[in-house]
Amino acid sequence: MRRIVKHSSNAATQKLPENMAFSSSPPIFANGRAPGAGVTAVLGPTNTGKTHLAIERMLAHSSGVIGLPLRLLAREVYNKIVDRAGVDSVALITGEEKIKPPKARFRFSTVEAMPRDLDVSLLAVDEIQIAAEL
Repeated sequence: MRRIVKHSSNAATQKLPENMAFSSSPPIFANGRAPGAGVTAVLGPTNTGKTHLAIERMLAHSSGVIGLPLRLLAREVYNKIVDRAGVDSVALITGEEKIKPPKARFRFSTVEAMPRDLDVSLLAVDEIQIAAEL
């Protein structure tokens, strides 16, 4: 398994196509992070623990969202994390199910159902190529 950490710099953004480059400094969110700050890509073959690593990393943060490629996988992970973190701390959002406790810290969903209006400490997308279709 490889980890690739992406760091942004002015030199890097100058090489981007015009429609992708920042015209000025990226905006800062209320929590002080810029979009894309601390981006990590975890790459590796099937069954090397990439999803497990993402889940464990999320549980070490104060909040997080993980988008998974399949509804049944999202449900399976949700069930496991409910046992560890408690039913009030975990949400499940798919096209068919919505379990959204008011104070949920951790959210699991299918990629297409991922909430886009949350400010969380960790955001992970399993099978990131799926996001290209959104």
